[in-house]
Amino acid sequence: MSNGGNTESTTGDSRAGWDFFVSYTAADRPWAEWISWQLEEAGYRVLVQAWDFVAGTNWQIRMQQGVQRAQRTVAVLSDAYLTSVYGQTEWQAAHAADPHGFGRKLLPVRVEDCLRPGLLGAVVSIDLFNHDAHQAGRYLLDHVRHALTGRAKPTSPPGFPVHRPNAPTREPAFPTTDPEPADTTLAPDDRQSLEDLLAQQRRTLGHDATRTLATAHLLGLALVNLGNHTAARALLDDTLTRRRATLGHDHTDTLRTAHLLGWTLDRLGDHTAARTLLDDTLTRRRATLGHNHPSTLATAKLLGWTLGNLGDHTAARALLDDTLTRRRATLGHDHPSTLETAHRLGWTLDKLGDHTAARTLLDDTLTRQRHTLGHDHASALATAKLLEWTLDKRGKRHSRRQRSTRWQRAPDAG
Repeated sequence: MSNGGNTESTTGDSRAGWDFFVSYTAADRPWAEWISWQLEEAGYRVLVQAWDFVAGTNWQIRMQQGVQRAQRTVAVLSDAYLTSVYGQTEWQAAHAADPHGFGRKLLPVRVEDCLRPGLLGAVVSIDLFNHDAHQAGRYLLDHVRHALTGRAKPTSPPGFPVHRPNAPTREPAFPTTDPEPADTTLAPDDRQSLEDLLAQQRRTLGHDATRTLATAHLLGLALVNLGNHTAARALLDDTLTRRRATLGHDHTDTLRTAHLLGWTLDRLGDHTAARTLLDDTLTRRRATLGHNHPSTLATAKLLGWTLGNLGDHTAARALLDDTLTRRRATLGHDHPSTLETAHRLGWTLDKLGDHTAARTLLDDTLTRQRHTLGHDHASALATAKLLEWTLDKRGKRHSRRQRSTRWQRAPDAG
């Protein structure tokens, strides 16, 4: 039986296996489907959860089949994927089957400018985030072909090198390279390993080295995930100062640290400082990345959240409404980031007293979250609770209006 790029018997037996198993986290499902489509259109056999884990499927067995029977695993890398337990299990299984990379069993495909910690840092990735849709498809297939053949030899001969007319006027400096980290098996949430690595890099590379600051940022993220926001604030504040001095205020890495620090400040209750920093970060991301870039929209959503925490719900509504429109247009209505923005806008509408609009938006959001994430997902449960709260307040308001009407009419009846 032919099913997309897969050929199976009616019993689901896939002895022939697949060319690629696409490993991803729920937040990157649109990317996973786009990548899978490109591969199948090129004639490859693909196993991807979004299409192949249909009703009645044992997803654990199916996942095991993908890891074991696929020739290669495509890991869709993003910050969300790197913190996913299942994602780590899948790419590590592919790496363990080919630890030296001779068979190129693991193909990391970065869909955003994220760090590649530990073992992933040594595996050459295919980066799609700097290409438009047309370029990305060709770029992906070209690099997949290179991985299959093991070479990237061009199809046409290179041009004859042109010699420089003048020799250098001074002797070049002796080339040096930064020492490799002592520990190459770090996980993003391994605080102690990150602290040890940061201390080593500060000693050997210096506090302002690019690699040192990348580790400092990753440690700050680990501290945030552990709930230690005070320590994260101090580290991220220092990292931001150094990145601004060495990379500039508008560099992608600088703005990533600024975004994370803004989130940390908001969690610590310093909403005014968070608003100032996030407003500056949003302005710079819009100027350098564009209004519709995922990083720009992430900062816009976070700033909208902070404005709400400051009680400026009118400004929050305008920003979140714009962000939701752009995320729907670029990511789709069912993307987790889109639905997260819709949830926060629903909360804001409720705070502004527009309970009907809040109910409509939250009801649609909950339906989509349950369909894409499942009824028991934390995001779906949070939206269900907010919708219940909105309906409860609307019901109480309606009840008060009825009681008020009866009270006013009582004298006339008597």
